Amino acid sequence: MSIFDIFTNTTKKISRQDFEKMLRKIPELSDKERAYVEGVFQKALKDGLSKYELKKEISRLKHNSSDPLDAFEVEKIRKKLLEYFK
Repeated sequence: MSIFDIFTNTTKKISRQDFEKMLRKIPELSDKERAYVEGVFQKALKDGLSKYELKKEISRLKHNSSDPLDAFEVEKIRKKLLEYFK
């Protein structure tokens, strides 16, 4: 988030529908893993997912050794979702 975004409140956000569409485009994720990721991001998606929230949630996924995702899958998710903000 830039200082400009703070003052103008124009932060770009991913909607729940766009988030789900983007996850479906990651062939490495199983339906179970996709459902898990949607659950992890559920609260952040309530009002749309900002770039800051995305990075925060991805960091949590990377450091959670008990989740069903490996580092490769988390990186795929991160790259796919960051495409939205380019």
